[in-house]
Amino acid sequence: MTVDKRLRFGMRIGAGAATAFGLAVLVGAALVVDLPHYSADASQTTVTPEAADQLRTCPGSVLEVGKDAAAATALTPVGSPKVVASDDEGISVDPSWLKAPDVNSDEHGPATLTLPTEASSDTMSGSQSQSVGTDTLAGFAAAECQETSSGAWLVAGSTDIGRTSLVMLNNPSGVDATVDIAVTGENGPIDSPNGLGIVVEAGTQKVVSLAGIAPNTITPVVHVTSTGADIQSWVQQSSIRGLVPAGIEMAGRGADPSESTTIPGVQIYSGQPETSTQEYDDRRPALRVFSPSGKPTHVSATITDESGKDVSTMEVDITKGAVGEYPLGDLPSGRYSIHVDASQPVVAAARTSVSEDKAGDFSWFASAAELETPFVVDAASGPGRSLVLHNASDTKATVEIGTESVTIDTRASYTYPLEGPVTVTPDAGVLAVVSYAGGNSVSSFTITAPKPASEPIDVSVR
Repeated sequence: MTVDKRLRFGMRIGAGAATAFGLAVLVGAALVVDLPHYSADASQTTVTPEAADQLRTCPGSVLEVGKDAAAATALTPVGSPKVVASDDEGISVDPSWLKAPDVNSDEHGPATLTLPTEASSDTMSGSQSQSVGTDTLAGFAAAECQETSSGAWLVAGSTDIGRTSLVMLNNPSGVDATVDIAVTGENGPIDSPNGLGIVVEAGTQKVVSLAGIAPNTITPVVHVTSTGADIQSWVQQSSIRGLVPAGIEMAGRGADPSESTTIPGVQIYSGQPETSTQEYDDRRPALRVFSPSGKPTHVSATITDESGKDVSTMEVDITKGAVGEYPLGDLPSGRYSIHVDASQPVVAAARTSVSEDKAGDFSWFASAAELETPFVVDAASGPGRSLVLHNASDTKATVEIGTESVTIDTRASYTYPLEGPVTVTPDAGVLAVVSYAGGNSVSSFTITAPKPASEPIDVSVR
């Protein structure tokens, strides 16, 4: 090593030693000298979110596809539905209207119902009903006017031959919504880009043909999800046998996936086809069920009559990732509830029809969530309009229906003829469905729980 190199090496060693010595002095001083200490204690404050108006919309007019031969996919309204709405003080709620740019009409779109936050009442209810009779559409359909949600399970519809299903998407908010429609059928999930990224503009209704997403699907289950804004959704299903129109229905959302769910108030009518053959016939009473878990699922479905007595039980296994539909058997005419217990969370609904002839109407009965607080029922006019309350629990429930007080036994149902709006006050959770039946006209809709009110929350501020 040369003199210069030894000199540079020595200098580096010396500089390193000096640096290390300086750091040691600083650390020692820090240990001896008291440094300033700063801290901030978390303070807690209570924040009450600003209350929002209660908002419900109805599905709107029954729509006919391709009425004009020159426009095979054009949508045309067939008449107008009867809309009713009132609050828990019995005061009518006046509607406003959505725009319906997909519909070939100068008329307004679906009704929007608003209960302002400053109103003295706590909740409201609304519904619509409509009878139609054309060369291609015939039947009676009723539906609840729903509150918005970011997701909905619609267990209904078909795109089989002679069946038409439309997904109605309503956005009453002031913000555009982006919606995905995922469909699963008897052969499993259906991969279609047509159901993704559907924009529903603020204050409008968007109508999507289910056949464009899931063609030739006998037993679809539809899962609607939205971002940007919450929406409402329904499936309009119609049927035609040969040249004879054979029913129509507006099916709303059911309960979210659960290992235990109940379909209340299922009406079985006389004259329905018997289950003596294995051939599929969608006029037969049937249970449609699907597990979104993607796992094989065992289902036990117990059918009870209005008194709560077990009538029959079905044990079935759903194929992994597919929708199953199973005949309910040859039940006598009457009203039943179906209690579904499954090894995985499921969604379910039941379908019945009014008669075995080609022109018979049909109805979908959705699964229901428990209603534990007072709620209003305002059902639009229709044949045999009735409120069915079902007690799915293992203890009796007492319910006030207007000025009437009734006790409902476990697993039993109570039917209340409707003549106008009524407030229902249960002392425990009950399920509720409005049912219509008369002549060749049938329909139903489940009463859904109102969104919970905004409650104060504690926020820690640092």
